[in-house]
Amino acid sequence: MNPTRDIFDEALEWPLSKMNAWLGRLTLGGAVEGKPFNWDVFAFTIAARAREERSTDWAHVALRIYDALAKQPPLGATEHSFMLSAMNLRAGLISELGEREGDPVLDSEPIVAWVQRLTTISLEEASRWMALAQEDFRAIPIEKLLVMRRIKHGLNTLAHALPKTNVEQKHPELVPWLQFRTRLP
Repeated sequence: MNPTRDIFDEALEWPLSKMNAWLGRLTLGGAVEGKPFNWDVFAFTIAARAREERSTDWAHVALRIYDALAKQPPLGATEHSFMLSAMNLRAGLISELGEREGDPVLDSEPIVAWVQRLTTISLEEASRWMALAQEDFRAIPIEKLLVMRRIKHGLNTLAHALPKTNVEQKHPELVPWLQFRTRLP
């Protein structure tokens, strides 16, 4: 019998109010009852429940955990992977339920802000690197490939929610990036 696994399974059966109370007593991302806890899988499972039930309340729980994990990623993980999971959850629910400005889950602005933080190079620079890639992909420094890949992740996530938002009208500076994203690595 694995006590950590028992807590994990039991917690997933709790109603939302009990889950929120339990999480409020813990350090998200830390040990549970003195034992390691797989917060990544826990957040993923809650996010899947939120999507299946189309529940912004359960999504908010998953986003709290993803946010904590992104701020202090476990060994071997990156902030980007947790932010990508959180933003995919937001985009998925926006695409299903529509955007609601100011809503902690259904507002597209957190996704836009994340994409803007990811765009640490100009569109012109990305275009130059991708032109070079047509000649010799190996000529692009790995750091630049990683930056462009992350930008593409962000843009693809945002694009998933676009039909249900006003992002293109509110942030016209993103339109050229959205059109360019298929050319990114």
